[in-house]
Amino acid sequence: SDTRELVVGTALGVLADEWHASGGLELAAMADEVAAQPLIDGVLGATLGDGLIATTTLDPAEQPFLDDHRIDDTPVLPGVMGIELFAETARLLFGDHHVIGVENVDFLAPCKFYRDEPRMLTITAQYHLDGDHVVADCAIVGERQLANQDEPQRTVHFTGQVRLAHEEPAATTVDLPAAADVAVSADDIYRIYFHGPAYQVMDQAWRDGDAVVGTLASDLPPNHRDGEPLATPPRLIELCFQTAGVWEIGTTGAMALPMHIDRVSQPAGGDARSAHQAVVEPADDGSFTAVVIDEEGHVIVRLEGYRTIQLPGTLDESDTSRLAEAMGGGA
Repeated sequence: SDTRELVVGTALGVLADEWHASGGLELAAMADEVAAQPLIDGVLGATLGDGLIATTTLDPAEQPFLDDHRIDDTPVLPGVMGIELFAETARLLFGDHHVIGVENVDFLAPCKFYRDEPRMLTITAQYHLDGDHVVADCAIVGERQLANQDEPQRTVHFTGQVRLAHEEPAATTVDLPAAADVAVSADDIYRIYFHGPAYQVMDQAWRDGDAVVGTLASDLPPNHRDGEPLATPPRLIELCFQTAGVWEIGTTGAMALPMHIDRVSQPAGGDARSAHQAVVEPADDGSFTAVVIDEEGHVIVRLEGYRTIQLPGTLDESDTSRLAEAMGGGA
């Protein structure tokens, strides 16, 4: 007979329960590791399904990177701070390793802070070996209780992989770009961009052949509460994003938001405090590569395979005319 029986289950019940509430982690013993991370405030445990589970509670009233990163007046977690949360979580179990790269990052859904209220987010990290490196597959997850819903809405906002190693990447140097011919100023740029003071990271931008150059603004206000050193340089990565964005606005008349990064890394020898400018090169496939360098060409940040998603509609030509002139209008 060809008769078959199909059983459909909506949940695994006790089969999905962990054998231990914290996955066997001694949570109290991790207090020092948690305290060493500027934004991570706790560890819930480690499960077979999610790996290490860390938490952070972020408040727009306390964190400039939220208060100064608003879309339609709602604070939104910057993609660069998602990368920071990945790095902090990954090094919780490997504090003797260097974060040599964050890879395959996808910005899947905006993480919004409605009504300016604090939110707790969970960051998960599943570890595996890749040769001599440790790789942590990470995700940032948020939950919201919606009206008339029994269960909270669970959203995976960002995913990515953190690569950890005992050795730092080799130092690199690149040629300095040409000086500005026709440049756009911060006033031209932030007439369009939604960023507040802490994320107005560009002083000016100009085109140098096929590349676009963006200089880092000086005397930026604090990025985060307490000002502790971070695992990554978020505002230098943001400088790459915004420099690419100036090129896109100038050549297409439309704004785009971050969607994907193949890899972002920090070569050895680079000092974030000496960062001077980003040099961004568009590729034929729509992606970008970028470096942030000091005034001698030492690479501080390298960004590869950066992709964006264009927002619908076009911007007012009166706002974009200066950017179009400096970027060549797509020429």
